Amino acid sequence: MLFLVRACGGPRMFRILLLLLCAAPVEAQETFFAPAAPQGQVVVALHPTEVVAPLAVTRVTFGLPLPRGSLTQAGLASVKVLRDNVEIPAHVAQLVPWRHRTSAGIDGQSVRIAVIQINVAFAQGYPSSSNVTVQWGGTARTLDLPALLDPRAAWHLVTTGSFQSSDNVFEPDVYAVLPRTWMAQGLYTSMRSTPFDPANTNVRDDPSAMDAIAHWPGYQESERAFKNNFYTIINQDPSTTGTPVPYRTSATPWLYDRAAAMFRLYFRSGSFAALREGVRHAQFYAGRQDVNGFFTLTGAANDSKYAYNEHLAYAWWTTGDPQMPEKIARTVLAQANFPAQWSLGSSFWTERHAAFKLLASVIAYEALGGNTYRDSVEQLLGYYRAHQDGASGQVPSPRVDGGLYTTGQQRDPDEFADYLTTFVASSWMSALLSDAAVRAYGTGEDAATAQFVARLGDFLAATIEQYPNHYFNNTTLATPRWALTYQGGGVLNSDLDADRALEVAAQIAWARWFREQLGGDGSALRPAALDLYETFDVGVNVYIQGSSYAVIPANRWAKEFRTADGLEFALALDEEIFSNGFESP
Repeated sequence: MLFLVRACGGPRMFRILLLLLCAAPVEAQETFFAPAAPQGQVVVALHPTEVVAPLAVTRVTFGLPLPRGSLTQAGLASVKVLRDNVEIPAHVAQLVPWRHRTSAGIDGQSVRIAVIQINVAFAQGYPSSSNVTVQWGGTARTLDLPALLDPRAAWHLVTTGSFQSSDNVFEPDVYAVLPRTWMAQGLYTSMRSTPFDPANTNVRDDPSAMDAIAHWPGYQESERAFKNNFYTIINQDPSTTGTPVPYRTSATPWLYDRAAAMFRLYFRSGSFAALREGVRHAQFYAGRQDVNGFFTLTGAANDSKYAYNEHLAYAWWTTGDPQMPEKIARTVLAQANFPAQWSLGSSFWTERHAAFKLLASVIAYEALGGNTYRDSVEQLLGYYRAHQDGASGQVPSPRVDGGLYTTGQQRDPDEFADYLTTFVASSWMSALLSDAAVRAYGTGEDAATAQFVARLGDFLAATIEQYPNHYFNNTTLATPRWALTYQGGGVLNSDLDADRALEVAAQIAWARWFREQLGGDGSALRPAALDLYETFDVGVNVYIQGSSYAVIPANRWAKEFRTADGLEFALALDEEIFSNGFESP
């Protein structure tokens, strides 16, 4: 077991800092969606890969995400691309609009992702990059490429790095990297986050230097861990030299959607490496998705907990890959057989499966639109609200509010052998469901979903237990219990559950945000989220081993970080006291 005793009273001082922060006045709560930008510009870094020869004219295709309400389709006529302050020919069209389940005044009325195609010659090849500027909202484009050509005609087979030629993975000849301060507005994810601190560069940090710093200010500890552990899970860390993460041959590293987590790292960091790995992993996954949407690497016929389309949408929206829409739709098929409407007669039900079923429909609706996906989102949200309310009396009462309880028998009869008839709900699985519900809220902005997330956060906060002599550092640390009975007792819990602290903290933070959005008081949830963040913060150093950043198991990276983007935004901490020095877009 990993173990570290940290000296000098670090955790005590850290807890004092968090309490001060919790007592500090907060800024006015920002809206869920970023403000519209009817006029603006972004600098895009074009990264040619190893196959691009200097001075050779190369086709480049990429997606430009825009805040909701910024441009109509007609307004795309104002989008122009400049190189060295000179306009160059470009094709610009809508790839995906902003959709809304209930408001016709929003649904389809503005561009979410615009696809841009240009032809560029690079003076220098890989690993150099060259910038272009994309402007919109001013005068009309004067140099136009009339037709969108197949983006994949300017792709190549991956033969180096994370995959081999036998994996049949293809990638763009040129990648377009957007500014992190632009992407972190939630333009891809629908949920606003925060860009990485400018001091956090995209290269892997020296582990010994990181281990010497017990606590980074603000949320920089999570940002650094997100980035540094990324290199471990793609086998670019000494800890993986002898035992590499087997993501090419085993499904287990793909749990919780590692590819989507890579894209989310890119959105917050602007890392070319993260974008490239996200695209490569999405291509690998898509090539192993069967006609029913299941991931064939599992070896099982119908394992829906590996059926994801979040990363498939990001791959489409960042590169324009025309093969992804069909793959996105298939994922919904893979989730069809999970019995989302729980009852006492259900043979199987977990929050994890419920989460990925909802997320698949939400992503499909965002990407593809249509009444079928819209109605599926509405139906699933209704099922989960009814379950949270006790499923018409099927769940005993009184109970700890907010959880979606089932019997242990309906989860895993072996794991819950002592709780087969006891009603329990899971903390970390509920965090997955909360993340999916937060994203679903973005498609409807309805009070019912906001209330669902807020109550789910109450349950998550109730799972927290203060563990004395914690194995992280022999002090008392907050830990989310693995599961909770409807009466509040812990199930299968231990201080090892501290490895779930970050994702649970992030969803408690969103619960606080939604409670405030509904006009209530979310202040009681803030210290719960901060307590768990403290535990995560301490644990980061525990997993630094010599020259390595240990990630045990490898799928923990995606489970921790894919759902934790909005932690700082949702807590809305006072910028003056809790400043990370973020740049404004």
